[in-house]
Amino acid sequence: MVNVEVIKQRLNQLSTSLKKIERFKGISLEEFLEDDIIQDVIEYNLFIAINMMIDIATHIVVDNNMGNPETLGQAFSILNKEKYLNDEETEIYRKMVGLRNILSHEYLKIDKNIIYNIFKNNLGHIKKFIIFVNDNFI
Repeated sequence: MVNVEVIKQRLNQLSTSLKKIERFKGISLEEFLEDDIIQDVIEYNLFIAINMMIDIATHIVVDNNMGNPETLGQAFSILNKEKYLNDEETEIYRKMVGLRNILSHEYLKIDKNIIYNIFKNNLGHIKKFIIFVNDNFI
C-alpha cells in the first residue's frame, strides 16, 4: 500500500512546477529564445516535474510490491505490465525520463526549440499523470 502522504507531497511539488512553467504559456518562440531566465525557469521546472513523476511511479511500484525498478524509467514499464498505464502513456513517460537526463547531464546540447515545443504542446501528459495518480492511488 502506498504512503499517501509521500505521494501527496510529490504531487504538490509536481503541480507547483507545472504552474511555474504555465506562467510562460503565452510567450512566443522568439521571446523564449531571447530570454535565458525564462529558459532556465522552464527547464528547471520540467526537470523537477519529471523527477517527481519518477519518484511517484517508483513509490507506487515498490510500495505495492510490483517490483524494484533498476532504472529511472523502469517504474513506468512495470506500471504498464501491471495494466495501470497503456503502451502509449508508458512510451511518453519513458521519453520524459530521457528529457530529464538531457536536462540533467547535457547542458550544452539542449535544443531550446525542442524545450519550447514541449512546454507549449506536451504539458497535458504531465497533467494526465497527475489525474492517473489521484484516481488510482490517493
